[in-house]
Amino acid sequence: MFIINILSLIIPILLAVAFLTLVECKVLRYIQLRKGPNIVGPYSPLQPIADAVKLFTKEPLRPLTSSIFIFIIAPILALTLDLTM
Repeated sequence: MFIINILSLIIPILLAVAFLTLVECKVLRYIQLRKGPNIVGPYSPLQPIADAVKLFTKEPLRPLTSSIFIFIIAPILALTLDLTM
């Protein structure tokens, strides 16, 4: 009985997440005018890889006008403060 209660909660949540992921992909495809997940590869396992490549090639790794020391130390400091709390 306990397992049925847990499954009755988990299965609708998993279905909702799957549906919302599909809707998100379609909306992002429409906004960004990109090829859909069914074009990138069979059953779309390559879509996250294509998105990562696009993300890393779109922007420079370091802004030219920023201080390199602060640019590197700020995320480290933020993560350290977050992990110590």
